[in-house]
Amino acid sequence: MATRISKTPQSPTQKADKKRIEVLKAAGKCFRKTGFHQTSMQQICAETGLGPGAVYRYFTGKEAIIEAMVEDERRQTRAMLLQMRDAESLQQALNNTTRLFAERYRAGGDASLMTEVYAEGMRSKRVGTVLRKIEAEWIMGLTNLLRVAQARGQMDASLDAAQTALFLTGMWDGMVIRQHFHAHDDQHALPAFFETMISRLLTRESKPEKPGKAAATQANAATPAHEAKELAEATDLRQLSLI
Repeated sequence: MATRISKTPQSPTQKADKKRIEVLKAAGKCFRKTGFHQTSMQQICAETGLGPGAVYRYFTGKEAIIEAMVEDERRQTRAMLLQMRDAESLQQALNNTTRLFAERYRAGGDASLMTEVYAEGMRSKRVGTVLRKIEAEWIMGLTNLLRVAQARGQMDASLDAAQTALFLTGMWDGMVIRQHFHAHDDQHALPAFFETMISRLLTRESKPEKPGKAAATQANAATPAHEAKELAEATDLRQLSLI
């Protein structure tokens, strides 16, 4: 006789959490299709298969739903910062983050959902307050990570860590939107290029000579004195034309 394995019954809290997740997924699907303001609570209820009373038990309205989405983003942001701290080097941490953003928002309309959330944060004080908390935590965490990298000689110490954190965040946001409009291109090309640019931007290198000066120096070494003089004069004229 086969032994029957019974499932562990879910607690009321677990059931409520499961329902909340279902509502959030359904709302996200609706927001991707028609946008935040064009989506009605009736559409969200229809997508979940629940009655209005059941949905309103977990969320008081659309603003509460998008606020919950923002809080979920906050948890994921914290997890991402922990992953970055565990990386072997700054370059690895930033490369991993670039790939994570690219993969996360590549499919399923998540890029459009992200823009909907941030746009609502600019209109709604309630949503905006939560978004600003996420932004502050993220920028502070990334800034601290960059400062540690500077102390270890992994990043140009002359760069302002906080401004660099803002720059990198804006770059990742832009990448998410750009790849949405270039979905038919090589999906790995843009993230790979971003990784290369990050490496070049953050690594201290010797300052290159000015183009005009470098050209004149090389020419002087390879030409007679009178030709070098003519080349230097021509170089001066080119520089004046750019002023």
